[in-house]
Amino acid sequence: MIITSLLANSLKLAPAGQSIVGFFADPSIVMLLALISATYTLGIRNGKSIKDVMNIYGDAVKEVSMILLIIAGSGALKQVLADSGVSNEIALALRGWKVHPLILAWLIAAIIRVCLGSATIAGLTAGGIIAPMMAQFHVNPSLMVLSIGAGSLMFSHVNDAGFWLFKEYFNLSLKDTLRSFSIMETIVSVVGLSGVMVLNAFI
Repeated sequence: MIITSLLANSLKLAPAGQSIVGFFADPSIVMLLALISATYTLGIRNGKSIKDVMNIYGDAVKEVSMILLIIAGSGALKQVLADSGVSNEIALALRGWKVHPLILAWLIAAIIRVCLGSATIAGLTAGGIIAPMMAQFHVNPSLMVLSIGAGSLMFSHVNDAGFWLFKEYFNLSLKDTLRSFSIMETIVSVVGLSGVMVLNAFI
């Protein structure tokens, strides 16, 4: 992926060349090539038969299949919510609140994050709503970015793929995951906003 990224950005390639580079830069193709390479270098080249290598792969799939299914289900729910336009409706409803601009940006991102479970969508949506109003706010743009970033980390729970990855990886119950990972994310978000407000007092 590094090589293809360098080629795409450093060389002026013809359309056919760009298509070839784009094909090999695709994450699925990169993973396939890595799997083929590992099958040969770590398996066949070390004297293992294809059957032995496939058995190893089968055991590996059994270990991660449930985690992948749970994450996929959570991701599908997040995408349904995102495509329905819920994030934009939430952001527009909060836009007129009379609070400090940095807190408003944090609040928009935080509520979208809690509702949709995606930090990326929360950050991008909040940024898209706040950007046109930046001229009116008279706040440091860097602090606004930090505020939105902190808000996008707020309270990860069952609609976040990362929540389920944490739960399954550490073999925790739903209750324990909420009490650990979700609370940790909330603390990070609130402390992040606090730090932004402190910086704003001096900048």
